[in-house]
Amino acid sequence: MKPVCEIMVKHFLPVLRAMVAKELCEKYGMKQEESARKLGITQAAISYYLSGKRGVTTRRGLAHIEDDPKVKEMVRELARSIASGKASTPDAIGLLCRTCMLLRSRGDLCPIHSDAVHSLGKGCNLCKNLFPK
Repeated sequence: MKPVCEIMVKHFLPVLRAMVAKELCEKYGMKQEESARKLGITQAAISYYLSGKRGVTTRRGLAHIEDDPKVKEMVRELARSIASGKASTPDAIGLLCRTCMLLRSRGDLCPIHSDAVHSLGKGCNLCKNLFPK
């Protein structure tokens, strides 16, 4: 049994972190070390995100995430909060959870989840029922 949260952490969280890292480094001029410290990850991870070696949307169902206006706004909001020093852990986690709920309500994670859990089949509406638009 694989809950959708596991799919989210494996496939989407790296993409979100990469987007936030790029925003912090490019828009706010943070060095990799500072971005890493604020995100609670290593400088090497930031380097991988910025070079495109990690956090790339190659999985079916996530290819459009980096261009999604709602996701981009959530990333900008989180980066702005982190850069200003106003971000708290609960705020950051809440933003991640809201992003997850958005993706789940739209069915964006369904193809990946059904690939991982074959018994779900194509007719699974679990996420859409839990998180209606």
